Amino acid sequence: MTRTLITRRLTTIAGALALVVAAGCGAPAERTFLTIATAGTGGVYYPLGGALAQIYSAALPGVNASAQSTVGSVFNVQAVQQGRADVAFTMGDIAWFAYEQGTDSDPTPHRKLRTLAVLYQNTVQIVARRDGPLHTIADLRGQRVGVGAPGSGTEVSARVVIEAHGLSYADVRPDYLSFAEVAAQMQDRTLDAGVVTASFPVSAITDASMTVGVRLLPVSDEALARIRAQYPFFTRVTIPAGTYRGQDEDVPTVAVENLLVVSEDLDEQLAYDLTRLLFESLEELGRTHVAAKEIDVADAATAPIPLHPGAERYYRERGVLPAVP
Repeated sequence: MTRTLITRRLTTIAGALALVVAAGCGAPAERTFLTIATAGTGGVYYPLGGALAQIYSAALPGVNASAQSTVGSVFNVQAVQQGRADVAFTMGDIAWFAYEQGTDSDPTPHRKLRTLAVLYQNTVQIVARRDGPLHTIADLRGQRVGVGAPGSGTEVSARVVIEAHGLSYADVRPDYLSFAEVAAQMQDRTLDAGVVTASFPVSAITDASMTVGVRLLPVSDEALARIRAQYPFFTRVTIPAGTYRGQDEDVPTVAVENLLVVSEDLDEQLAYDLTRLLFESLEELGRTHVAAKEIDVADAATAPIPLHPGAERYYRERGVLPAVP
């Protein structure tokens, strides 16, 4: 067989195979890329976002979802508003402030924000070194305090709680640190205290409790009243004794709900599917982090900003919201 004949036959076979593939499969499926904005790797948002990305990518044909580490809630709501993220974790207070007023770096109302789901509560945990002299939040005066990364919900919560106890940032030495940095610097004894706002237990605090030892500082009843008078979405929460090593007593503090948010521009059917898969996958998400076990579909109506129509349709089907007449 000559080389020319071989080439012709191979060309014919290749062309026939291409026709078969085209006839059987049609045009290549359009892919949808979803970016899920989370937070630092030491918190809860990041592992849950990674698990959700895998769930969405596996269950939704043509969807390629990926979780991205960010500095936190403020950055995330801006990213959704500006079209730089499709789905984002955020604290409820940050979402409300952004929707109504904007943020410090983008002071226009973020009216594109929509709630996909109300998640679990984020607890404000004010932690000090056990070998230090700090026993109350008022004792933070003059101390070096890790207040969360710039643009994070933790930093906003830190400011609210500190001011509710009669202090301001001018009275402390704020340091803008991630959860992991708070734990590391407490262990090095270069940091006096830190604020960590996340579902407990937080691995960074657990690590510090096993090494340098920690003490949780309580939020007083008087401070709680001041906080709730201005920010009613904060609630009273108690961190049970034994949550961290050496914690022998219950510690009262405050918490705020976490949200999964999207843009109003997100396709309605896709928003419906993302919501449905979230609640169908709670058992799997609970194996990723215990915080997911607190997620309850019945909490959808407590969202501080409007629901996305796709999510709203899902909640009406579940009976959480009344059916449309």
